[in-house]
Amino acid sequence: MTLGEGDPFFYKTGFDPVVSSRPDSRKIGLLVEALNSDSPEAAHQTLGHRVVRIEDRDYSVNYVQSAELGWYLVDYLPVETILRPITMSGTLFYVTFALLLMMGVAAALLLYRYVRKPIQRLMHAVQRMHKGDLSVRLQSRTNDEFDFLFQRFNRMAERIQELVEDVYEEKIRAREATLKQLQAQINPHFLYNSLFFIINTAKMGDNDSVVTMAQSLAEYYRYTTRLEEQSVPLREELGLVRHYLNIQNLRMQRLYYEIDVPEAMLDLKIPRLMVQPIVENAIVHGIEHQPGECLILISGTSKDGRYRLVVEDNGAGMTEEAMKELRGKLALPMDRHMGTGVWNVHQRLQYAYGAEAGLLLEASPLGGMRMTLVWQEAERSGPKAIEGGDADGETADRG
Repeated sequence: MTLGEGDPFFYKTGFDPVVSSRPDSRKIGLLVEALNSDSPEAAHQTLGHRVVRIEDRDYSVNYVQSAELGWYLVDYLPVETILRPITMSGTLFYVTFALLLMMGVAAALLLYRYVRKPIQRLMHAVQRMHKGDLSVRLQSRTNDEFDFLFQRFNRMAERIQELVEDVYEEKIRAREATLKQLQAQINPHFLYNSLFFIINTAKMGDNDSVVTMAQSLAEYYRYTTRLEEQSVPLREELGLVRHYLNIQNLRMQRLYYEIDVPEAMLDLKIPRLMVQPIVENAIVHGIEHQPGECLILISGTSKDGRYRLVVEDNGAGMTEEAMKELRGKLALPMDRHMGTGVWNVHQRLQYAYGAEAGLLLEASPLGGMRMTLVWQEAERSGPKAIEGGDADGETADRG
């Protein structure tokens, strides 16, 4: 056994040490010198322990005196050998702690990647669907439980989108049928009055008025009963309004009108019969029963892709309470107590151009009402909005 790994010997002051068969004489000599400098016999110690430094190494020396012989049995070991298990245990502890820490980080990363991240994607997709985006789909390359959930979510989203589109299209078809039915209707009072005017004027020999009334009436009904094109340039819509105003002017002999719409707006396509119901409403409920000259002004403006078409009159107008009530009715579903003209225009504008479009009601400086059609050309999401309208349907009562 080499020095430092346990090589006991017998020691007594003044005698050579009794050593094993494989001693390290030099190291034992140095150890004996250290013991002689502080002899256990001089200190009258029968057993003891001390740390001795030899050749830059610390040794733990333990000795015990034999009562029969008077010699000391000395055993020594390097301190580092004694502390090695503790050091190894500490090292093992830190290595184990580091491994556990790395395993914890790895587990956290795997948990985030394969659990937390898919859950976040699923939550984000559900939030998008909640906001109305039914086109959201989830893609997954893993073959685990989340892949199953993503596939079921995609199928659910597809099914919901199909159902919504089916319901929306069904509403559109029903709405189109209603609007085309209204469009095909002929206001008998308007037609009767026009025909009686032609008869009476012909009896009086005013052929020019008869021709003008007949031509305007023919153009008016040809336009309102044409169902194949539901979007027309604003130019054609204003042409219908001119025919209608000419007919009313021939009947009333006191109606004046002015149309001032920028050239840039005339080629804009709008749903058919958007302007005429507003003009009819102004005449029937605003100026027809008012004495004196009647005035209808139609003007248009555009700014940053937002368009406004204003129809105002100098008729009876409405009280603020009645106007507020009518504004509230515009957003309500159609019922039998509500006229179709003004309500239809407002609803169709919102169907065609979104919730920001619609009909604005306010008092006109002329003394009557000002109705403003507001819309913005923009591509809408979802199924295409319906287009259609009513011709000569019952107009909304101003109250």
